[in-house]
Amino acid sequence: MPSEKIIKIVDEIKNLSKGKEECYKLIIDPDKTPNITDSKFGGLPYWDMNKYFPTDARGNKMILLAQLNLEQLGVKKPLPEKGILQFFITNDGNYVYGMNFDNPTVQTGFRVIYHDSIDYSITEEEIIAAGIPLGIDDDENIYSPVIKECYVKAEKSKSYCSPDAQYDFDIIFKTAVKNVLGEDTEDVDFYEYLDFYNKNNDEDRDYFYDELSSDGHRMLGYPYFTQSDPREYNDNLKKYDTLLFQIDSEMIGDSDYVLWGDCGVANFFIPHEKLEKLDFSDILYNWDCC
Repeated sequence: MPSEKIIKIVDEIKNLSKGKEECYKLIIDPDKTPNITDSKFGGLPYWDMNKYFPTDARGNKMILLAQLNLEQLGVKKPLPEKGILQFFITNDGNYVYGMNFDNPTVQTGFRVIYHDSIDYSITEEEIIAAGIPLGIDDDENIYSPVIKECYVKAEKSKSYCSPDAQYDFDIIFKTAVKNVLGEDTEDVDFYEYLDFYNKNNDEDRDYFYDELSSDGHRMLGYPYFTQSDPREYNDNLKKYDTLLFQIDSEMIGDSDYVLWGDCGVANFFIPHEKLEKLDFSDILYNWDCC
């Protein structure tokens, strides 16, 4: 059983206004086959034939990473409540998946596209005839973290600030400890304070990370990283304060559906004021793995 101390700290983090955020958890439904306008990971994207399809720096058509039918998902503001939001990446052939390590906000290797209305008369045959590629990894011509096209549904949820979530976790942790235990932890990090280096403290450590985990697929809420938050050491990136979309690695049964390198995760961040204006031209794209 976890200790009373760790339970109190976790509960306080969850209760703090800066320790929790509303979000929409995205769930893969392996039993449902998505159509051209459904919410999904990978596969053939919906496309408005009056628009120019996104291409990478080499002029090659990008592949679909994820497509979110916002009305179908039932999301609310600050997200758009209608239309389709799409995330494309370049088929770069080297498993970088369009990420720019030097400037992760330049949309040359990835693109975020918003269709404010949907033409339900568009057919799959028209999409294929336009030469738009299928966005799933086929081990030969397409290099995508999405292994299988999959239908996605949403569930309103909460996410909590965790050690894996955001660069300001230490501030929230210190506040929680001060509130429930009256102790000042200014000179010690949370791992040392909670004695997590002690192998005999596995139950506390597991409870702490499990209860505050921010992994999984989601829109809004706190992000998850296997390495570190790219905004932590770059002040120019701190304006990207809202998690627009997170897509994690996931296996269901014995089948991989999404796999970022060695079980990594990808995040797309947007400045909150840009999201309010439904302006998706300014995005921070990051992915990392163990």
